Amino acid sequence: MRIFIGRYGHEGNGFSSEVLSFKDYQQRSNWIHGQALIDTHQDSSSYLGGIIDEGCRHHAELFPSLSCGCAAPTLSKECVDLTIEVIVQDLKQACATGLDGVCFSLHGAGCAEGTDDLEDHVLSELRRIVGEEMPICVPLDLHGNITAQMASKAALFGIKQNPHLDCRETGALAMSACIESILSGRRLLTACIQLPLIIPPTAGYTMDPPFPEIDAYFKQYKQSHRLVDATLFHGFPFCNQAKMGASVVVVSWEKPTVHAKELATYIWEKRYSFVVEPLSASEAMDKAESCSKTGYVIINESSDNPGGGAPGDGTHLLGELIQRNLPGSLFCYIYDKQAVQEILCHHVGDTVDVTIGGKTESLHGAPIYLQKARIISMSDGEYVTASTMEPGKKTSIGQCARIRVGNTEIIVGSRLQQVYDDRPMIATGADPSKYRYICIKSTNHFKAYFKERAADTVPCDSPGIHSCDLSSMPFTKIRHPMFPIDANAQFNPFE
Repeated sequence: MRIFIGRYGHEGNGFSSEVLSFKDYQQRSNWIHGQALIDTHQDSSSYLGGIIDEGCRHHAELFPSLSCGCAAPTLSKECVDLTIEVIVQDLKQACATGLDGVCFSLHGAGCAEGTDDLEDHVLSELRRIVGEEMPICVPLDLHGNITAQMASKAALFGIKQNPHLDCRETGALAMSACIESILSGRRLLTACIQLPLIIPPTAGYTMDPPFPEIDAYFKQYKQSHRLVDATLFHGFPFCNQAKMGASVVVVSWEKPTVHAKELATYIWEKRYSFVVEPLSASEAMDKAESCSKTGYVIINESSDNPGGGAPGDGTHLLGELIQRNLPGSLFCYIYDKQAVQEILCHHVGDTVDVTIGGKTESLHGAPIYLQKARIISMSDGEYVTASTMEPGKKTSIGQCARIRVGNTEIIVGSRLQQVYDDRPMIATGADPSKYRYICIKSTNHFKAYFKERAADTVPCDSPGIHSCDLSSMPFTKIRHPMFPIDANAQFNPFE
C-alpha cells in the first residue's frame, strides 16, 4: 500500500497591500521537502504527525513530498505555480512506481493571484495526475472557506478545536479513512453546505459556549448516523473572496448531503451566538485595569494577529500602553526589522532614539517615535515553545531587543509570528510574573497556554486587516446576504 503525503498551507489575508513572493513564502512557511518531512514531523502534534504515524501503523509505504504553510498576505502567481510544480513532479514520480492513495493536508483559506480558490486549484492538479478513482483525503484547518468544488475532488476532514490542538488527530483520521478506502475499494463521499454566515475569529474560541454544545451535538450525530466525519468550518473572513464563509462538511460512505443539510440548519439556528462586540485599545486597557485578580492580564490585539496574515507592526495598542504609563507594562512584541538593526548598533544600558512600528499598513496606526528608550536586553530571540499548540518546537522571533520608555517595556523582533506562550518574553530575559499588563498579538491560540495562567485575558480589536469588527472591513467579493453584515439573511438548505 503506497500513499503520497504532504502539506501545502496558506491562510491568506486579502486585505493586505502586500503580495508574497516565492522566496518570502519559502522563508516564512517552514519549507521542508522529501524525507526531511518524515524526519521532522513523525511523532509531532501536526497534521503530518498524525498522517505519518497512522500510515506507519498500517505498514503503508509513504511518499513524502512538500511540507509548507503560513498565514500571510496574498501569494503571488509565481509562488503558487512554483510550489505546485514541486508537488506535481513528486506526485508523478510516485505514480510511476505505483500509487494507491493521497493524504495531503491543505489549509482551506488560501488566497492567491490567478485563482479564486487556491485549494480547489491544488486538488484539480492532484486529480489531473492520479485520475478520478484514487482516494484523496485532505485534513484542513477549521478556518477553511470550503466549497462544493473541493468536496467533489476529495474527502475533506476538519479540525474541531480553536486553539488548534487536534491537528494530529485529524491527520490520523484522514489517513485512516484513506487506508480504509484503499483496502475496501469503496469511495469516500463528501458534501459541503455553505452557510450565509461569517464567524469572526474572536467568536471562535471553542472552549466557550456555544462550541462545547455544538461539538457534542456533532459527535453524537456522527456516531448515530455512522458518518466518517462531520465538521463545522468557521471560515476565514479576511480572504475577501466569494467562497468565504462558514460551512458544514460531511464525509461518509453514502448520502452525505442530507446529513450536511441537517447539521447546517442546526448551526444556522445558533447564528446570534457568533456575534461579538469589539473593544478598542482604550476600552481594552480600561477593562484590563479593572481586573481585581492577582497576576498578569493578557491584552491580545487580535486585529493585528500575524497568525491571520496581519503585519504585526500595528501601533494602536502599543500607543495606548505607552500613554497610560502603567507600572508593570510589557509589549511582546512588535515586528520591526529596521528598528531592531538600529537598536543593535548600541549596547545594553544605552539609550536610543528610535521609530518603531507602523511601516506596513496605514490602517494599523502611525510609527511611534521613542526618545531616550533604554536598552534592557538583546537576544537572538530563539526559544522552544511551551504551549500545547506546538510543544517542543524550536522557533524564534529573530534578533530582538527589549527596551523601556517610562513604565513600559517593549520587545522588538525581526521575525514575524504569532505569540503562543511566554517564551518570546523569556528569550529576552523578561519574567512574565513580574508584570501586570502584557500585550500580545494573537486571537485565540495564545489561550492554550495563557488561559489558565493569566489573571484575565482581554481582546483588543483596534483598526486592522484582521479586525473582527466586520462592519469596518472593505469587503468587495463576498456573497450577499451574509449574516451578521446582512441582519435579515435567510437560509434553508432544504428548499
